[in-house]
Amino acid sequence: MMETQRKTFHDANGRAITVTAWTLHGSAPGPVMTVIAGQHGMEHSGPCLLPEFAQEMDASEFRGTLHIIPCANPPALEMDYEFYPEREDLSRIKDYYYSRFRHNYCPWNLGRDSTVTLYNMNRLWNRPDMPGLAGEITRWLWSEFCGRSNLIIDLHCLQARKPVVYNSFAKNLRFAAALGAERIAMCDPNPDENARGNLSWQGSLGRNSYAVCLEFSVQHALGEHEYEFGKQALRNVMCAARMTDGEVKITHPV
Repeated sequence: MMETQRKTFHDANGRAITVTAWTLHGSAPGPVMTVIAGQHGMEHSGPCLLPEFAQEMDASEFRGTLHIIPCANPPALEMDYEFYPEREDLSRIKDYYYSRFRHNYCPWNLGRDSTVTLYNMNRLWNRPDMPGLAGEITRWLWSEFCGRSNLIIDLHCLQARKPVVYNSFAKNLRFAAALGAERIAMCDPNPDENARGNLSWQGSLGRNSYAVCLEFSVQHALGEHEYEFGKQALRNVMCAARMTDGEVKITHPV
C-alpha cells in the first residue's frame, strides 16, 4: 500500500507550494532507496515516468523501503525553467524561450556559468542554513527521505544523444552500471563549496550510503522514448541492491 506525504511551503510572496512524496514498504526488511526527480523545472522525464513506476512497484514484491519524490520543485516545473526565482520579476519568463544556441541564457542574469544562486535546488542539499523556498524544500526532503536512505537515484535531463550517469565516487559504480546508461561520467570527488550541495555528492558521504545521478537526454520537452528505459533502470538498481530477485537487464554495454 502506497503512503502519501505532502508538505506545503510558501514562497517569498506567500504563494503556497506543495511537494509530494510516496513511500512503499516491501514485504521484508531491506535497503532504503529514494528516487527523486524534478529538481530542475525543464527536466520532465523523471516527473512523467515516476507515477507509472510507483504504480508498477505498488503491485510488485520487493524488500526494503522505496521513497519516490516525483517533483521536488513544482513551481520551476510550471515555468519550464531550471529554478524558481521567487524574489525576481517572474513576468520576465514570458519573454524566455529555449534554444540550444543559448543554452545557458537566463532572463534574470542568474545563469549557472555567471553566478552562484540560492535558487538552484541541487546546490542546497544537507545545508540546514540555506534560506528560501528551495532551501526549505531540500531540508524537508533530506531530513525525511534522502538523508535516511542507503541509495539515492537522482533523475535529471540534459541535452545529449543518449542518457548518461554522473557519479562522484568509485563505491557507487555497481549501482551506476546497473542503471544501464552506456556512459558513466566520473565527477570530481572533491568539488568546490557550491557543488558540494549536489544531492548525489551529499548522498554518498555516509558509510552505507550511495547516490548517483541519471540524466535523460531531453530538456524542455517530453522524451517519451526513454520512459521505459528509465523504469527498467530503476528496477535494475533495485535488483543490484538486492531489493528484488532476478538479474539486471541491460540492452547495451555500459
